[in-house]
Amino acid sequence: MKHQHQLGSPTYGRPRGDWLTWAAALLVPLSYLILYTPYGMDSTDFGYFYGYAWRILEGQIPYRDFWYIKPALPLYWHAFWLWLTPESWEVLGGKAGFVGAMLATSWLAAASLNKVFDLEKLGLPLPLLATCGFVWGVHSFPHMPWHTVDGILFASGGLWCAVSGWPTVAGLLAGCAMLCKQSYLFVPLAVVLLVWLYGGRWQLAVRALAGWGGLMLLVWCLLHASGAFDDFTRMTTGQLDIREALDAGILIYLRQNWWLPALACLPWLAARLMKGKLPVGLLPAPLYLVLLTVWYTWDVWRSQGWTGYGTSWPTLFMLLGGLCLLLPVRLLVPWLRSQPAEGVRHRIWLARVSFGAALLTAWSVAISGGYKIPAFYAVPLLFALACIHASMGGRGRSLLWASLAAGLLMFWAGYQHPYVFPVRPLPRAALVHDAGQIYPKASGVLVDTVMYEKLEELDMLRGKYGPHYKTLPGFSFAYYLNGDTPVYPSDWLIDWEINGETETLYQELLARNLYVFMERDQLDAVRADAYERAGYTVPQRVRHSWNVIETTKHFIVFQRP
Repeated sequence: MKHQHQLGSPTYGRPRGDWLTWAAALLVPLSYLILYTPYGMDSTDFGYFYGYAWRILEGQIPYRDFWYIKPALPLYWHAFWLWLTPESWEVLGGKAGFVGAMLATSWLAAASLNKVFDLEKLGLPLPLLATCGFVWGVHSFPHMPWHTVDGILFASGGLWCAVSGWPTVAGLLAGCAMLCKQSYLFVPLAVVLLVWLYGGRWQLAVRALAGWGGLMLLVWCLLHASGAFDDFTRMTTGQLDIREALDAGILIYLRQNWWLPALACLPWLAARLMKGKLPVGLLPAPLYLVLLTVWYTWDVWRSQGWTGYGTSWPTLFMLLGGLCLLLPVRLLVPWLRSQPAEGVRHRIWLARVSFGAALLTAWSVAISGGYKIPAFYAVPLLFALACIHASMGGRGRSLLWASLAAGLLMFWAGYQHPYVFPVRPLPRAALVHDAGQIYPKASGVLVDTVMYEKLEELDMLRGKYGPHYKTLPGFSFAYYLNGDTPVYPSDWLIDWEINGETETLYQELLARNLYVFMERDQLDAVRADAYERAGYTVPQRVRHSWNVIETTKHFIVFQRP
């Protein structure tokens, strides 16, 4: 590694105590699976992919038979796992699958970086980096099936294959990521470029393109053969405008919370000005972790609710990753694995493209209509923090242990208030009822009293009115829980999820002469959240125009006028 010593990089020996990193790598995900996975479900986002997977298993075709505004690979992916799972474990299995997918994604991301960068030299044991990435990413969303997780799973698989000598599979998996969500559009291009630069031959990039292009051709043929192509193009386009793209992709990174990282940098700046030596523990990265943990934990207990990302750590870490791309010679190139046959310019671009592809995947998570935070894919974010920390004289291994401790503490506090609709203030201690007592498919899933009563009433109303019903505004997995063939082409009548075609869906609701079971706690809700496009236009038309024929504690039953 002669060229790396010439760049002035420090050399660390292999760290001791590897058994501790492997113990953490095994025990931490297992604890999340046992301690957090069984808790919680809600009637909005939660059941989305159970309901869609159920439609696939019932023989329905996306776009042609029901509304879906994204590429449909996740529907078939989850239908496959639903089909494999014993019925009494289906809902819980889907929640556990979220944990498994996040863990696999973190390991693939860490392994990909390890192919290009010498993680041991940087002081980052691969199992520890993967475990930290898992902890910092798994808190991004409730434990439930979700297409964003599917996207990063396939994308990280594509990145790993790109640096492992499997270019065709890399292109195929990158294409699968693109078929999970429109925001992953750029991932295949990054994977092809990585294959070319890392492999050193343009023929390898052609093979990656062939894998990607072959998959796209297959999807095009299937859409045409099923008669769904025109519906596909109508439903999956026209959702975002340029202002939203700029906001999600750029402006959100400039509006973040700056005071916390500024505080963390003060001792380092003071030491620089005074030309003194700063203790490692007071370097910006570990000090920021301490401040973040204190602030986050205090905010959780102060608000007594689910806490998202008001402290802006994901956007900050993305900016640190961007800094690494701007200053690769200092921050990335010293940690490249030996490539004596190549020049400095090649090493610079290899460092940029290999890390940039991982960072692009994290960024792609966030350029969507609702979720705009790149926290799902946390391994490259933590890697960037470690590179900057090492450039200041710190050791990566100590930083990872501090990151793991901070993540476990913060998200333990956060998980005491699970993500439940609409205001998410519910303490985890209130989730004591087994939903499987009503719906066996949900055995082992613990819910609060209100959700349990809603499930009881849904079961009662289904028995009374039969299978010709529609729940509003949410309860997207009602048909699945009841084992009914879906009789209406949308599971969640939020404006965004039907691409704004509210009149079409309202007229279809009238034409099918269905009973509507409206959730009373959302009776007057005009939108699902703060986004304008998340309106409940169709539910509100039903609420004001249809006839009430029955009321229960948690539902109002409507019939068309």
